[in-house]
Amino acid sequence: MSAPIVIIGASHGGVQLAASLRQMGCEDGIILYSAEDVLPYHRPPLSKAFLAGEKDLEQILLRGPSFYEDHGIDLRLSDPVESIDLASGGVHARSGEQAFSKLVIATGSKARTLNAPGADLANIFTLRTLGDVLALKQAMLDAHDIVIIGGGFIGLEFASTAAKLGKTVSVIEAREKLLMRALPAAVGDFLRDYHAGHNVRFHFNANFAEFEGSDGKLQSIRLADGARIKADMALVGIGGEADLALLGSLGLTMTAGGIETDELGRTSIGNVYALGDVAAAPNMLVRQPMRLESVQNAVDQAKALAAHLMGEAAPPPVAPWFWTDQYDLKVQMVGLSHPNAVQTLRGDREANAFSILETLDGKLVACFSINRAADHMASRRLIAEGKPLDLNLAADASVPLLKTVAA
Repeated sequence: MSAPIVIIGASHGGVQLAASLRQMGCEDGIILYSAEDVLPYHRPPLSKAFLAGEKDLEQILLRGPSFYEDHGIDLRLSDPVESIDLASGGVHARSGEQAFSKLVIATGSKARTLNAPGADLANIFTLRTLGDVLALKQAMLDAHDIVIIGGGFIGLEFASTAAKLGKTVSVIEAREKLLMRALPAAVGDFLRDYHAGHNVRFHFNANFAEFEGSDGKLQSIRLADGARIKADMALVGIGGEADLALLGSLGLTMTAGGIETDELGRTSIGNVYALGDVAAAPNMLVRQPMRLESVQNAVDQAKALAAHLMGEAAPPPVAPWFWTDQYDLKVQMVGLSHPNAVQTLRGDREANAFSILETLDGKLVACFSINRAADHMASRRLIAEGKPLDLNLAADASVPLLKTVAA
């Protein structure tokens, strides 16, 4: 009997790959390693519905408890892989040695931390795993003044949850606007104003200096200009980085902060593959490899890799898309923003329902939507088709976006 396919990492990408392989008729053994002690779960609800107590663990599981056994997937919980030996074709996990026929690295990303004075004080958190959120939930019971370092998506999602729970929330952002690399200024400014309307306080162009406290407990945040912000709890939300701890001297080609792969997940070593946050891969909009930290990206890469391993044609490529939920806002993004794009407003900002379309040579390359799900879905199709739009029609929110293709 041949050695099994070994997948390191049981989040969205790893679980999808195992499921897709079985769906396509794969009869090889599949071992799915997880360092966590709970069944694989959806990560997006962690900072929102789960943190707020609106969903429990069972409601955010990726698959039901019986799925893995029913589909012959050997899910090994609390069994982190500690090293990889390509020469022998095996991995060493907490449970022991395991040979593989093919190895898939889906270790995801980890939250960046602040190596700063006072970082060892109590009630300073990052938000990435279920364990992180359980600790956050417990600390929030007694917290009143919460400071979030970083105005990215995780920070803003947590801010909306904390504000709805009646906490005093302050956000420290090093740049002059929110999400400048991810969103058009009009969308970032809208989110800033919406949060401010829920009593979230922002400190822009603000550089963090240190955590301050006494008796081991956090009391305040000091900024580089000397300003102090009262805090009995802090979330560090300054982004993530690929978890490359296992790679060591494997000899894989690296780029863009991750493992370089092609569009099928193939690395520079024949029987080693990578997907999800850890993989730097091309996409339909950008041919040079890039890392994209999103559920959609991990799932789509897993489906493409499964097809490749089964000798089938990969699904058609799709434009990258993302989403974030804050308060009663569903913010959806598709495509990649371009500095030279023409921006077209569609909808009504005052009604909290609008989209910003970005076009190059009349063709849609990105769409950023607030509470306009139909625009988002249409944009995914229009970007893939690459047809030019009539921008006068596209600016009219009463016209379905799919009907604004230029004649």
